[in-house]
Amino acid sequence: AQSRKRGEHLLAALAEQAEAAGVALETEALATAPAALADTAAMRARYHDIVLAGWEAGNATTRTMVEALVFGAGRPVVLLPELTAVDGLDHVAIAWDGSRVAARAVADARLFLARAGRVSVMSVVDEKPLKLEGAERLAAGLRQRGLDAEAVPLRTEGAPIGETLQQSALDRGCRLLAMGGYGHSRMRDFVLGGATQGVLDNLLLPVLVSH
Repeated sequence: AQSRKRGEHLLAALAEQAEAAGVALETEALATAPAALADTAAMRARYHDIVLAGWEAGNATTRTMVEALVFGAGRPVVLLPELTAVDGLDHVAIAWDGSRVAARAVADARLFLARAGRVSVMSVVDEKPLKLEGAERLAAGLRQRGLDAEAVPLRTEGAPIGETLQQSALDRGCRLLAMGGYGHSRMRDFVLGGATQGVLDNLLLPVLVSH
């Protein structure tokens, strides 16, 4: 009953904000067993273009939900920090390492990229045997599509890669970070890659995660 009451409160707040912004909104309330909550959300998300997921630090239920969405929905998930106001997404950062999931993230972020005034293609060059040429090649391809994109080399200098990517994005004035989500599930326990783990451990800005 408490969960239902809180859900109704959130839906009402959403409707109020949508009306104020002049946005058409359609909502749906579902009831499911707590153990099936994350899987149900992932299945419902497959019918939509993108998932917006509020992130509450230290909340195990939030983390379980987000992991299920990232690896089970088949849709990009935008994580929204609980204490960070989201304004215009006019500067987008891309975490690039040349991998399949990084390429998937670029494709999934195309609507945000098309509306961005600037794009920073960030590549960590001291954490893996990577060279900046890959980031420069991607930036050149984005410029051919009419985007203001540049390659940015990063060095972790011993800091966690997730922290380095996010802090570098913030230092450059980026409003959104697009990155590939590394990991897989084993009997419902998620095994996450280092960058993905670092972002979920300490979310600093809106992050689009694609798997």
